[in-house]
Amino acid sequence: MARTPKDAIREEDLKGFKYLKALTSLLTPLHSAACKRDRAGNRKLHYDQYTALILLYFFNPIVTSLRGIQQASTLKKVQRMLGCSRSSLGSLSEAASVFDADLLRGIIDELAEKLPTGKNDKKLKEIRGIITLVDGTVLPLLPKLVRAMWGDANGKHGVKLHTQFELLKGVPIRMDLTDGDYDERMVMASDLRPGRVYVMDRGYAKFQLFADILHI
Repeated sequence: MARTPKDAIREEDLKGFKYLKALTSLLTPLHSAACKRDRAGNRKLHYDQYTALILLYFFNPIVTSLRGIQQASTLKKVQRMLGCSRSSLGSLSEAASVFDADLLRGIIDELAEKLPTGKNDKKLKEIRGIITLVDGTVLPLLPKLVRAMWGDANGKHGVKLHTQFELLKGVPIRMDLTDGDYDERMVMASDLRPGRVYVMDRGYAKFQLFADILHI
């Protein structure tokens, strides 16, 4: 029988705990983030716990909403494995604005470093550097819901997702969401890393960026 939206999420419905357990030590440094503003000392949902609950959501298609995450947080196994207590909808909703997403960058970088390099064409071994693909993709939005984040004569509206993708590991190492009029070269210039060979579909006509890549 198909599950209806009113059916309660059960512990046996959830998966991915072994992966979340492996991330616990990496997330621990986030625990005290944003606690300075909690002068009453009654914060129950901490950054590491919130991050783990969001990851639980991504591992489990059965959890489809913020309310589903809140319901999952009431389960004993979830509380034990993620080190959290029952979270309220208000706390979960507020968390997105309270916790600084930039604090996750170091954790993402650490995870990316641990990933093994896959098999590749022998010719690629001749390239001295980590092959990193760089591109920006415009994401269209419904104009009736989101007004003019950017526009042109054709009435386009949208945001742009800028991605740096490590080819041989098969994973993105950085993703930035900006207004649609941001050039990917502008975003790329803010995070150039040594030892990399950047591959772009355009943009090398910007000589300063080219020089910065050569001298990083």
